[in-house]
Amino acid sequence: MEEKEKKEAIEEQPKEEDPRDAKIRELEEKVSRLENTARVINQRYVDLQREAEYLKERYRKDLEEARRYGHEKLALDLLEVVDNFERAFEYEGQDLEGLRRGFELIYRELLRILEKYGIKQMDLLGKEFDPYLAEAIDREYTQDAPPNTIVRVERKGYWLYDRVLRPAKVVVSYYEEEIT
Repeated sequence: MEEKEKKEAIEEQPKEEDPRDAKIRELEEKVSRLENTARVINQRYVDLQREAEYLKERYRKDLEEARRYGHEKLALDLLEVVDNFERAFEYEGQDLEGLRRGFELIYRELLRILEKYGIKQMDLLGKEFDPYLAEAIDREYTQDAPPNTIVRVERKGYWLYDRVLRPAKVVVSYYEEEIT
């Protein structure tokens, strides 16, 4: 029995832990925490990728919608002008001056609508010719204006905010005969 008691006494004594086993357990716990962190980060990465794809698709749809329906307000304003023209065409009176005034009002309304959307007429008459703003379609001999001055506008040019929307077609002055 003595041997049995000795074995039990040895088993009851707290075993002294091997420092290598403690280090292994510590490293296993650390690996487990890192694996959990990696799993969370990977899931976040997948979620962010999904969200980025959604935002790209949403942006594409919004851009397409803006391209397709972005003119809606302008179209509604222009329909008012169309309505005014239709009323003018239905006018059966003999008063030509009244009809002319009506068309002038429609014209001013149209210019007001264009200006509301950043479209303005260029004021080039009497100014020096600039090929970025106008196209010279003819030259006119005159001593009343310095050379290379716009003396007549055949077709008005328009700005869209600070860009040339449509260049004007103009006649430019000269007063010295060119020798060819």
